[in-house]
Amino acid sequence: MRLFFLLLALPSLISATPLRDCYFKTSDGVRLHYIEAGKGSDTLIFVPGWMMPAAVFEAQVKGLSERFRVIAFDPRSQGKSELFGGAHTPALRSRDLQELLNEVRAENPILVGWSLGVLEVLDYLARYRGSNIAGLVLIDNSIGMGKPPASSGKPSQSGSASNDRAAYLKDFILGLTKKPMSHGMYETILASASRMPRSIAQELVNKPYPREYWRDTLLAQKVPVLYAIRPRFEEQGRILASHKSMLASVEIFPKAGHALFIDESEKFNRLVSEFAEKTWARSRNVR
Repeated sequence: MRLFFLLLALPSLISATPLRDCYFKTSDGVRLHYIEAGKGSDTLIFVPGWMMPAAVFEAQVKGLSERFRVIAFDPRSQGKSELFGGAHTPALRSRDLQELLNEVRAENPILVGWSLGVLEVLDYLARYRGSNIAGLVLIDNSIGMGKPPASSGKPSQSGSASNDRAAYLKDFILGLTKKPMSHGMYETILASASRMPRSIAQELVNKPYPREYWRDTLLAQKVPVLYAIRPRFEEQGRILASHKSMLASVEIFPKAGHALFIDESEKFNRLVSEFAEKTWARSRNVR
Protein backbone atom coordinates (compact mmCIF):
# COMPACT_ATOMS: atom_id res chain seq x y z
CA MET A 1 0.00 0.00 0.00
CA ARG A 2 2.84 2.40 0.85
CA LEU A 3 4.44 1.67 -2.51
CA PHE A 4 1.13 2.47 -4.24
CA PHE A 5 0.96 5.95 -2.68
CA LEU A 6 4.63 6.58 -3.41
CA LEU A 7 4.03 5.75 -7.06
CA LEU A 8 1.08 8.15 -7.13
CA ALA A 9 3.25 10.93 -5.73
CA LEU A 10 6.22 10.20 -8.01
CA PRO A 11 5.17 12.40 -10.99
CA SER A 12 4.82 15.50 -8.81
CA LEU A 13 8.12 14.76 -7.08
CA ILE A 14 9.88 14.40 -10.42
CA SER A 15 8.32 17.57 -11.88
CA ALA A 16 9.13 19.74 -8.85
CA THR A 17 11.64 22.36 -9.90
CA PRO A 18 14.71 22.44 -7.63
CA LEU A 19 15.59 25.79 -6.07
CA ARG A 20 19.26 26.72 -6.18
CA ASP A 21 21.04 29.01 -3.72
CA CYS A 22 23.57 31.04 -5.70
CA TYR A 23 26.13 33.70 -4.78
CA PHE A 24 28.29 36.21 -6.61
CA LYS A 25 30.71 38.95 -5.61
CA THR A 26 30.05 42.56 -6.53
CA SER A 27 32.70 44.86 -7.97
CA ASP A 28 33.36 46.15 -4.43
CA GLY A 29 33.75 42.63 -3.05
CA VAL A 30 30.39 42.08 -1.31
CA ARG A 31 28.93 38.56 -1.48
CA LEU A 32 25.32 38.67 -2.63
CA HIS A 33 22.78 35.86 -2.74
CA TYR A 34 19.97 34.94 -5.08
CA ILE A 35 17.60 32.02 -5.53
CA GLU A 36 17.27 30.50 -8.98
CA ALA A 37 14.92 27.93 -10.48
CA GLY A 38 13.77 26.92 -13.94
CA LYS A 39 15.49 27.09 -17.30
CA GLY A 40 15.38 28.96 -20.57
CA SER A 41 16.04 32.48 -21.81
CA ASP A 42 12.80 34.03 -20.49
CA THR A 43 13.84 35.29 -17.06
CA LEU A 44 11.86 36.91 -14.25
CA ILE A 45 13.94 38.86 -11.72
CA PHE A 46 12.25 39.49 -8.34
CA VAL A 47 13.43 42.34 -6.07
CA PRO A 48 12.01 42.27 -2.52
CA GLY A 49 10.85 45.05 -0.22
CA TRP A 50 12.32 46.83 2.78
CA MET A 51 14.46 44.47 4.92
CA MET A 52 12.83 41.49 3.16
CA PRO A 53 14.59 38.33 1.91
CA ALA A 54 14.42 36.78 -1.54
CA ALA A 55 12.65 33.82 0.09
CA VAL A 56 9.51 35.94 0.50
CA PHE A 57 8.88 35.03 -3.17
CA GLU A 58 9.02 31.28 -2.48
CA ALA A 59 5.59 30.60 -4.04
CA GLN A 60 6.54 32.57 -7.15
CA VAL A 61 9.93 30.90 -7.60
CA LYS A 62 8.35 27.46 -7.24
CA GLY A 63 5.22 28.12 -9.29
CA LEU A 64 6.52 30.28 -12.12
CA SER A 65 9.73 28.30 -12.66
CA GLU A 66 7.67 25.53 -14.23
CA ARG A 67 7.43 27.81 -17.30
CA PHE A 68 10.20 30.39 -16.91
CA ARG A 69 13.61 30.92 -15.42
CA VAL A 70 13.00 32.72 -12.12
CA ILE A 71 15.51 34.57 -9.94
CA ALA A 72 14.77 36.15 -6.56
CA PHE A 73 17.44 38.58 -5.37
CA ASP A 74 18.70 39.31 -1.86
CA PRO A 75 19.99 42.92 -2.02
CA ARG A 76 23.04 43.66 0.09
CA SER A 77 22.42 43.36 3.83
CA GLN A 78 19.14 41.48 3.21
CA GLY A 79 18.31 37.78 3.40
CA LYS A 80 21.41 35.63 2.90
CA SER A 81 23.48 38.41 1.34
CA GLU A 82 26.47 39.81 3.18
CA LEU A 83 25.93 42.62 5.66
CA PHE A 84 27.66 45.73 4.35
CA GLY A 85 29.05 48.33 6.73
CA GLY A 86 29.13 51.26 4.32
CA ALA A 87 26.45 53.54 2.93
CA HIS A 88 23.56 51.89 1.08
CA THR A 89 23.11 54.61 -1.51
CA PRO A 90 20.59 54.40 -4.38
CA ALA A 91 23.51 54.41 -6.83
CA LEU A 92 25.10 51.42 -5.10
CA ARG A 93 21.84 49.48 -4.92
CA SER A 94 21.26 50.11 -8.63
CA ARG A 95 24.76 48.95 -9.46
CA ASP A 96 24.18 45.75 -7.49
CA LEU A 97 21.09 45.02 -9.60
CA GLN A 98 23.01 45.69 -12.80
CA GLU A 99 25.78 43.35 -11.68
CA LEU A 100 23.21 40.66 -10.84
CA LEU A 101 21.79 40.94 -14.36
CA ASN A 102 25.30 40.62 -15.75
CA GLU A 103 26.00 37.63 -13.50
CA VAL A 104 22.90 35.65 -14.53
CA ARG A 105 23.17 36.76 -18.18
CA ALA A 106 19.49 37.56 -18.43
CA GLU A 107 18.39 38.56 -21.93
CA ASN A 108 15.33 40.84 -22.01
CA PRO A 109 14.26 40.01 -18.46
CA ILE A 110 11.06 41.10 -16.78
CA LEU A 111 11.88 42.97 -13.57
CA VAL A 112 9.50 42.43 -10.65
CA GLY A 113 9.69 44.84 -7.71
CA TRP A 114 7.65 44.79 -4.52
CA SER A 115 7.26 47.70 -2.09
CA LEU A 116 10.70 49.32 -1.76
CA GLY A 117 11.69 47.06 -4.64
CA VAL A 118 9.34 49.07 -6.89
CA LEU A 119 11.35 52.21 -6.20
CA GLU A 120 14.67 50.41 -6.55
CA VAL A 121 13.69 48.92 -9.91
CA LEU A 122 12.57 52.36 -11.16
CA ASP A 123 15.74 53.99 -9.81
CA TYR A 124 17.78 51.35 -11.62
CA LEU A 125 16.00 52.16 -14.89
CA ALA A 126 16.58 55.87 -14.41
CA ARG A 127 20.30 55.28 -13.93
CA TYR A 128 20.77 52.57 -16.58
CA ARG A 129 18.65 54.01 -19.37
CA GLY A 130 20.00 51.60 -21.94
CA SER A 131 18.81 48.58 -19.94
CA ASN A 132 17.47 45.88 -22.20
CA ILE A 133 14.36 44.75 -20.35
CA ALA A 134 11.16 43.26 -21.73
CA GLY A 135 8.70 44.43 -19.09
CA LEU A 136 7.95 45.46 -15.51
CA VAL A 137 5.80 44.06 -12.72
CA LEU A 138 5.36 46.61 -9.91
CA ILE A 139 3.76 45.37 -6.70
CA ASP A 140 1.90 47.55 -4.20
CA ASN A 141 3.80 50.78 -3.91
CA SER A 142 3.29 54.35 -5.02
CA ILE A 143 4.54 55.30 -8.47
CA GLY A 144 4.32 59.04 -7.90
CA MET A 145 1.05 59.66 -9.73
CA GLY A 146 -1.97 61.57 -8.45
CA LYS A 147 -2.26 62.37 -4.76
CA PRO A 148 -0.10 60.58 -2.20
CA PRO A 149 -2.08 57.67 -0.73
CA ALA A 150 -3.32 57.83 2.84
CA SER A 151 -1.01 56.46 5.50
CA SER A 152 -1.08 52.70 5.86
CA GLY A 153 -1.24 53.06 9.61
CA LYS A 154 1.90 51.01 10.19
CA PRO A 155 3.86 51.95 13.34
CA SER A 156 7.12 53.84 13.01
CA GLN A 157 10.35 52.13 13.95
CA SER A 158 10.82 54.13 17.12
CA GLY A 159 12.41 53.28 20.44
CA SER A 160 16.01 52.41 21.07
CA ALA A 161 15.69 49.31 23.23
CA SER A 162 16.13 45.95 21.50
CA ASN A 163 12.79 44.70 22.85
CA ASP A 164 11.06 47.73 21.28
CA ARG A 165 12.47 46.85 17.87
CA ALA A 166 11.55 43.20 18.32
CA ALA A 167 7.93 44.18 19.01
CA TYR A 168 7.92 46.52 16.03
CA LEU A 169 9.27 43.84 13.68
CA LYS A 170 6.75 41.27 14.86
CA ASP A 171 3.87 43.68 14.29
CA PHE A 172 5.29 44.82 10.96
CA ILE A 173 5.75 41.30 9.59
CA LEU A 174 2.37 40.02 10.77
CA GLY A 175 0.78 43.06 9.12
CA LEU A 176 2.17 42.18 5.67
CA THR A 177 -0.64 39.73 4.96
CA LYS A 178 -4.33 39.42 5.73
CA LYS A 179 -4.18 35.65 5.86
CA PRO A 180 -1.90 34.03 8.46
CA MET A 181 1.49 33.33 6.89
CA SER A 182 3.26 30.07 7.60
CA HIS A 183 5.50 29.93 10.65
CA GLY A 184 8.46 29.12 8.40
CA MET A 185 7.88 32.22 6.27
CA TYR A 186 7.46 34.40 9.36
CA GLU A 187 10.75 33.16 10.81
CA THR A 188 12.57 33.65 7.50
CA ILE A 189 11.37 37.24 7.16
CA LEU A 190 12.09 37.96 10.83
CA ALA A 191 15.66 36.66 10.49
CA SER A 192 16.32 38.97 7.53
CA ALA A 193 14.79 42.03 9.17
CA SER A 194 16.41 41.43 12.57
CA ARG A 195 19.96 41.16 11.24
CA MET A 196 19.75 44.50 9.43
CA PRO A 197 20.98 47.32 11.69
CA ARG A 198 18.48 50.08 12.39
CA SER A 199 20.74 52.66 10.71
CA ILE A 200 20.71 50.77 7.41
CA ALA A 201 16.97 50.19 7.57
CA GLN A 202 16.40 53.91 8.05
CA GLU A 203 18.84 54.82 5.26
CA LEU A 204 16.98 52.61 2.78
CA VAL A 205 13.65 54.40 3.21
CA ASN A 206 15.13 57.90 2.96
CA LYS A 207 15.01 58.24 -0.82
CA PRO A 208 16.39 61.62 -1.95
CA TYR A 209 13.82 62.21 -4.69
CA PRO A 210 10.48 63.96 -5.18
CA ARG A 211 7.45 61.78 -5.99
CA GLU A 212 7.59 62.92 -9.60
CA TYR A 213 10.91 61.11 -10.06
CA TRP A 214 9.12 57.74 -9.97
CA ARG A 215 6.30 58.93 -12.24
CA ASP A 216 8.62 60.39 -14.85
CA THR A 217 10.89 57.35 -14.82
CA LEU A 218 7.99 54.95 -15.30
CA LEU A 219 6.34 56.98 -18.06
CA ALA A 220 9.65 57.08 -19.93
CA GLN A 221 9.68 53.27 -20.24
CA LYS A 222 8.49 51.81 -23.55
CA VAL A 223 7.75 48.34 -22.23
CA PRO A 224 4.59 46.66 -20.86
CA VAL A 225 3.84 47.19 -17.17
CA LEU A 226 1.74 45.10 -14.78
CA TYR A 227 0.77 47.11 -11.70
CA ALA A 228 -0.54 44.76 -8.97
CA ILE A 229 -1.96 46.75 -6.06
CA ARG A 230 -4.37 47.06 -3.18
CA PRO A 231 -7.24 49.57 -3.44
CA ARG A 232 -5.20 52.35 -1.74
CA PHE A 233 -3.22 52.74 -4.99
CA GLU A 234 -6.25 52.53 -7.29
CA GLU A 235 -6.08 56.20 -8.33
CA GLN A 236 -2.45 55.77 -9.37
CA GLY A 237 -3.43 52.70 -11.35
CA ARG A 238 -6.10 54.65 -13.25
CA ILE A 239 -3.63 57.42 -14.09
CA LEU A 240 -1.02 54.90 -15.23
CA ALA A 241 -3.57 53.15 -17.46
CA SER A 242 -4.65 56.48 -18.99
CA HIS A 243 -1.04 57.40 -19.84
CA LYS A 244 0.01 53.96 -21.09
CA SER A 245 -3.28 52.48 -22.26
CA MET A 246 -1.69 50.00 -24.67
CA LEU A 247 1.15 48.99 -22.36
CA ALA A 248 -0.21 49.05 -18.80
CA SER A 249 -2.28 46.41 -17.00
CA VAL A 250 -3.63 47.24 -13.54
CA GLU A 251 -4.83 44.47 -11.22
CA ILE A 252 -6.39 45.21 -7.83
CA PHE A 253 -6.31 42.77 -4.91
CA PRO A 254 -9.08 44.02 -2.60
CA LYS A 255 -8.84 41.11 -0.15
CA ALA A 256 -5.05 40.95 0.20
CA GLY A 257 -2.46 42.60 2.37
CA HIS A 258 0.70 44.38 1.30
CA ALA A 259 2.36 41.02 0.46
CA LEU A 260 -0.50 40.24 -1.91
CA PHE A 261 1.57 37.62 -3.73
CA ILE A 262 1.57 35.59 -0.50
CA ASP A 263 -2.10 36.13 0.33
CA GLU A 264 -3.25 35.29 -3.19
CA SER A 265 -0.31 33.47 -4.70
CA GLU A 266 -2.33 31.50 -7.28
CA LYS A 267 -4.05 34.60 -8.65
CA PHE A 268 -0.80 36.56 -8.66
CA ASN A 269 1.18 33.79 -10.35
CA ARG A 270 -1.50 33.37 -13.01
CA LEU A 271 -1.49 37.11 -13.79
CA VAL A 272 2.31 37.25 -13.97
CA SER A 273 2.46 34.13 -16.14
CA GLU A 274 -0.08 35.54 -18.62
CA PHE A 275 1.62 38.94 -18.61
CA ALA A 276 5.04 37.36 -19.15
CA GLU A 277 3.90 35.22 -22.09
CA LYS A 278 2.38 38.24 -23.86
CA THR A 279 5.32 40.48 -23.01
CA TRP A 280 7.99 38.16 -24.36
CA ALA A 281 5.91 37.43 -27.48
CA ARG A 282 5.70 41.19 -28.07
CA SER A 283 9.44 41.61 -27.42
CA ARG A 284 10.33 38.94 -29.97
CA ASN A 285 8.03 40.54 -32.56
CA VAL A 286 9.56 43.97 -31.97
CA ARG A 287 13.06 42.60 -32.48
